[in-house]
Amino acid sequence: MKRYLILLLLIVFVTSMLFMGISCKEKLLELFEEVLEKEVPTVADDSFPSWSPDGKMIAFNSYRDGNSEIYIMNADGSGQTNLTNNPVGDGTPSWSPDGKKIAFESNRDGNWEIYIMNADGSGQTNLTNNTADNGTSSWSPDGKKIAFYSDPESLYVARDIYVMNADGSGQTNMTTNLTYNEADDYAPSWSPDGRMIAFTSDRDGNTEIYVMNADGSGQTNLTNNPPDDRSTSWSPDGQT
Repeated sequence: MKRYLILLLLIVFVTSMLFMGISCKEKLLELFEEVLEKEVPTVADDSFPSWSPDGKMIAFNSYRDGNSEIYIMNADGSGQTNLTNNPVGDGTPSWSPDGKKIAFESNRDGNWEIYIMNADGSGQTNLTNNTADNGTSSWSPDGKKIAFYSDPESLYVARDIYVMNADGSGQTNMTTNLTYNEADDYAPSWSPDGRMIAFTSDRDGNTEIYVMNADGSGQTNLTNNPPDDRSTSWSPDGQT
């Protein structure tokens, strides 16, 4: 919003300078400089909403503080509260099945890591704690495990799906065991019964929706068509 206003003022300024006298040009220049020095209000960029299991709260990303933070609010939009509240990027919140924890990604350590915190923002803890870029966490239905992607090279072209225990231990690569080399696997989503994980992959030359067993076996292309397919969401009964 701010940059568009400044661009509009710049166009008006340059156009006016062509036709005004010296005194008018000086006054217009002073006005333009004054506008640039002022803080122009911006519209908050809010995204990635995530419902709490009981349906009473929504966690989401917001840039209203100048960087990406995790906010929480009541289902009616009231009580919007910054949970992460730090100068680096935090994003993509994911509620634990019992509603007591929120997993999210943060680059506060210099790379993107999977963090966990209590639903009130306390107890923020790094779970992945490695040098790779890690993101898009998805809880298993029993709350014991978390699926996520990990990218050791931080290029976002050869990510793999990992699963770890909810305390960060036992991090296991689920997709590289079939040696797809430069395939990009990301956006894992647990099935409601915990037996399957859906994910996005470009291993066939375009982006497709895949599904695999929770142990990484039986990786199957579900969409299998020329256009790109992504952003999986299971039905509550896990049948679709």
